[in-house]
Amino acid sequence: MPLPGSPRHRSCGTTTLADMQSMLSILLVLLANTTAGYLVPNPPGKYNVTLTTGPLIDYTRNDPLAATPTPRALMLSVFQPATCASTVSVSYMPNKTAEYQGPFLQKQFNISANLTPLFLEARLPVCLDDPSGCSPVDDSPILLFSPGYGIPRLYYSVLASAIASEGFIVITIDHPKDANIITYPDGHAVYNNGPSSPTSDEFTRYVYPRAADASFIIDQLSNASAIAELLPQRGPRQFPTDRVAMLGHSLGGSAAVIAAGQDPRLRGAIDWDGTLFGSLPPSGLSQPVLYMSEANATDPSWLAAWPQLKGPKLWVTVANTTHESFTDALTLLQAAGQNTAALAGLLGTIAPAEMVRILAAYTTAWMNGAFTGKVVGPLLQGQEPGRFPEVSTVMKSNF
Repeated sequence: MPLPGSPRHRSCGTTTLADMQSMLSILLVLLANTTAGYLVPNPPGKYNVTLTTGPLIDYTRNDPLAATPTPRALMLSVFQPATCASTVSVSYMPNKTAEYQGPFLQKQFNISANLTPLFLEARLPVCLDDPSGCSPVDDSPILLFSPGYGIPRLYYSVLASAIASEGFIVITIDHPKDANIITYPDGHAVYNNGPSSPTSDEFTRYVYPRAADASFIIDQLSNASAIAELLPQRGPRQFPTDRVAMLGHSLGGSAAVIAAGQDPRLRGAIDWDGTLFGSLPPSGLSQPVLYMSEANATDPSWLAAWPQLKGPKLWVTVANTTHESFTDALTLLQAAGQNTAALAGLLGTIAPAEMVRILAAYTTAWMNGAFTGKVVGPLLQGQEPGRFPEVSTVMKSNF
């Protein structure tokens, strides 16, 4: 399994297993000096953020890969924009999840490096979801986020928080039997025993359950009882479902586009560096689609799909990045006090804070346009080259 996400087509070559082993061995030395309880940066937007985690169970669908019939239990993180006087630090991921990652990667890449401290000691700054000291921004637009194949939603919490701080409710999703581990509130965990390097056909089989997961979540947003259980502070109040969109990284980005083709309630889609698997509707896809790729990437699946995108569409690349730059990895390492220069081949050389700002800014501009029906503005038109000089437009149309 790649670290993290699914394989990508690259014009500049691929990271070999030997390269990965060498870089992760260096990382082992770096992590030896990681201090306990390090705090990641505050989100950059105008709002603070609350965080609530919990399951949503779809009793109408069983997990397709489960040995026995098992209702599909999604695990979610809900990041909501809010104003509050102070923040508290919370664990980046449950201990069981963090303690699984190091040994998992050690076995996967046949190395001695253990990434457990990086995940176990990370802390997120969030507002305490307490009505006496926190005022959530009611009924903000909702963005569903799907992670890379085999990767827990938790690897994207810094990015999700950054986007939420711009005024969106961001819901990150663990897809059962897809994420390598999902730890539920009662402490039990579900593991992915799927292929470590799926074929194109296998990736396609993973995409469609993810798209169905997105539709199920939208259904539940208007279910007052389900919302009261997931978000106790909100109580039995439905969310409007007229401003919902989806984005994701790697296979999650593909899932966002495929889901938009299947569910018109998704007003737009963003794919962070993900090859497209599956098929778009014969009539094409009318919602706005943004594709953000790593530096120097070429992807035949996007070239093939481009004519089928009938709405506003934009393809940009981000210089000094790799496929793994679209995760929290760089931010975590910098927050832990590590010099990431030795990992440039794996993670890119872009400054972590700059990557967070780029992804948050483009997501905000694109999704605001999708919700208003007017995808406009100098950022998306490429008229602000000095703002994010790392970003270059490959193609754009219909706006």
